[in-house]
Parts: sequence; structure tokens; C-alpha cells
Amino acid sequence: MGLATVNTDIAGFDALLGGGIPKGSTVLVSGPPGSGKTVMALQYTFNQARKGGRVLFVSTCELLYSINKFASTMSFFDLGLVRTGVNLDFYGPREEGGFVEFWDYSLGTIMEGECTGDIFDVIQERVSSHRIDHLVVDSITAVHLFLGSDVERHQKLLLFLGWASRSGCTTIFTAERDGVERMLVDAIVDLRRHGAGAPGGLEVSLRTIEVVKLRGQEHCFGRYLYNISKDGVTVLDPGTGSPPAGETAKTGISDLDDIISGMPYGSSWHFEVREEALYRPIMDAMIRETLASGDGLVYMASAGDDLSLESFRKRFGPETELKGRLAIMDPFNIPVPDKLKEFVVTADMGESGHASSRQRLMKGKRCRIIANAGSMEKALGVQEALKTLDYALGRARGKSDILAVFSGPACTLSADISASSDGVVDVWDYGGYALLRVRKAPYAKSFEPYVARLEDGQLRLKRL
Repeated sequence: MGLATVNTDIAGFDALLGGGIPKGSTVLVSGPPGSGKTVMALQYTFNQARKGGRVLFVSTCELLYSINKFASTMSFFDLGLVRTGVNLDFYGPREEGGFVEFWDYSLGTIMEGECTGDIFDVIQERVSSHRIDHLVVDSITAVHLFLGSDVERHQKLLLFLGWASRSGCTTIFTAERDGVERMLVDAIVDLRRHGAGAPGGLEVSLRTIEVVKLRGQEHCFGRYLYNISKDGVTVLDPGTGSPPAGETAKTGISDLDDIISGMPYGSSWHFEVREEALYRPIMDAMIRETLASGDGLVYMASAGDDLSLESFRKRFGPETELKGRLAIMDPFNIPVPDKLKEFVVTADMGESGHASSRQRLMKGKRCRIIANAGSMEKALGVQEALKTLDYALGRARGKSDILAVFSGPACTLSADISASSDGVVDVWDYGGYALLRVRKAPYAKSFEPYVARLEDGQLRLKRL
């Protein structure tokens, strides 16, 4: 049974967390000034109060007036939920309903003598007496100013986090820089800004969010883009939503299908497989899946293909079951037995070849076109191969077919193919490991690398 979780209700964020924050956890949201830490903290605060949670928001770096003025410009702000005060004794316990209680423990307030006592001791008293469910401290970096040596900070924070965990209070810290708390918290969320090249040689700044650590729960790995608006922080889904029901085809590799959510009909895909041992298994898995699905298959033969009867049956199945479902385009004049000649079109790979291949398939059947770019380059030359692939792409989109182009390490067409494809999957060798990564895809759930290995003839993927 999994841990009970708290939904942050921050758009796209709960999905990165694997469903939410484990209840009672301590979470560090780290990032430079301007990265949206306070926005995210306030968004979480009001989202929890709106659901009936009791939230204590402790500001250690900004005056209460500034916090309220800023928060009131956001769409999630609700004045009816707010209770404000400088001194913790200002309000008595409140039994029913959710609320946000702001507490100003900034340096200016301390210097004016309005806050006294150890900050952690005072917070513990308030959380206990008012039955606080959620504690937000913005920021823990400023708290370091009130404490002594590194050893003292470590000890006090360790004791406080132990108490918070036992109390069941879910705690959010923000921080501008790395400190000892990074070693002690249950979860770390990094907000960063990165430079990225754009067309025309321009340099743009992108905001990224990454769940670096989350104890007790599986979560998404890698950096994801996010934006900040009057609605707060929104984590951007790298895909474009969910595919229409029944409008995608499988690759034949179940783990990969889970990642890309299938291949939409009318799309083109590039499988750049630089790990030789996996080239044929990935292609053959797609061939088997295509024929098992009932779709037609136009297979562009590769140089060196063996189309003997035994090899044909091993790759495609019994020829008696394939009539009207399989057409092989062969510009290499590969020797074939008489029994297979009705499947093989010895023709160019351009318009006439496609027309001849299509005639071999049942009328109205959707099909998948599987091609080896390296062999096409070898047979036709670079320019003719690209022209042929452009034609195949246009035909696939126009007929709601699927084009899957495979290329190996020696193929010089890879960059052009990737640029024109709707989906790109990379497979390469890394120190004896085969790694697979989805570079782009319309409905992908992840763009992180996976370890790929053959198990009982099936390609399995394991997330790093």
C-alpha cells in the first residue's frame, strides 16, 4: 500500500510527484531569486486552505504587508481565508474550517522587538496549539541568519524536522541557496533558469523544474518547463495531451508504447538505432505488431535482407495468411522463391513503387510503411532517398498511414529525417549499456533515458 499523499493542486506538479506529496513530508523548494519559489509556496498555501486545511505561512524575508500585497494580485488569493498577525498569541485556536495564517518573522520585525524566542520553538508551539496541517517557511535560508554555527543549524533543523515528521504536519521550505537542509529533507524540488539557443542564433531563458529527491514514492525524473502567471506556477506537459481513443498504433514494444502513448495514424517516426544488436529486434517487433493488428504493411527491403522462404516466415509469418496484408518494396532485386513473388514489388521506391505496393493490399486498409534509411541512401543516393522519404511521409499523412524510418550509425540522413518526423526515438550504446530515449513525440509521458535490454526475445525498458 502506498503512502497517503497531499495533492498540491498546482497544475502539472502532482504528476511530476507521482500523485502528490507524501503526507507529513518535508519538502525543499530551491531556486534563485525570481524563480517562483514564493509564488509556488503561496499557491500551495491557498490551495490547501481552500480544501479545509489549516496552514501557517511564515515569512522570514519579507514584511507581511508586502506578502499580502503581492498575493492579492494572484487568482488563487482568497481574503476570506486569511488570518494575519505578527505575534503568535494574536489569535486563539480556531476549531473549524480551513485558513491561512501569515506570520511575519522577518529581520525587520525582529529588530523592532516584535518577535522573540527561538523560531523553531515558537513554530512548534503554534503548530501544536492550533492543529496546523501545513507549514510553509519562506525562506529557510533567512532562518540561518538567526542561528549560530553550522553545527547549531544542523542540530536545530534536525530536531525540528524530526518533530515535524512525528506531528504529521506537511512542511514546505523555500531556499535561495544550498544549505544543510538539503541533506535532511524528504523531498527536493529545484527551480532553475537555463539559457537555450533559439532560431536565428538568439539566446532565450527557460524556467525548469526538477524533482531531485522524493522519499517513499516514485516520481518523474528530468527537467520540465514551467511558467508563472497570475494563476501561479504551471508545469508544462511536454506532450500535447492525450491521444484520441483508438487513433494510435502500437510499436510492438509494450514499455515504449507506455511512454509514447502509441503512434497516431497519419504520423511519421524516426528510430535512430545506433546500437547494432537492437536494430533488427526493434524493427521486427514493429513488423509483427503491424501484421497482428490487421493493418497492412509496406516494407521497404534493406540491403542484405534474406527473403528465403524460411527467413520470410520467421519475420512475417505464414505466407498463406499475408495476402492483401503485406507488400515488400525491393530495389535490390533480392532473390525470392516463387511462392513469395506475389508479395515482392521489384520497383523504385518512389511514386510508382508505392502505387504498386498499395495495389497488393486490401482496398481501404490502413497501413504502416517501414523503411531502412541507410539502405535507401545506399541504393538511391542522398538526394533521391530524401525525396522518396518525403513522398512516403506525404502519402502516410494523406492516407492516415504511419511511416516508421529506421537508421543506423552510418546513415547521413538522420538529421533531415528527425527534423521532418513527428516522433523520434534514439537508441545508443553507453559503456556497454543500451540506452533508449524518446527525443520527441506528440503524446510522450517522458523524455528521459531508459536502459534497454532483450529479455526472452522482448525488448524491456528500465528507467534510470
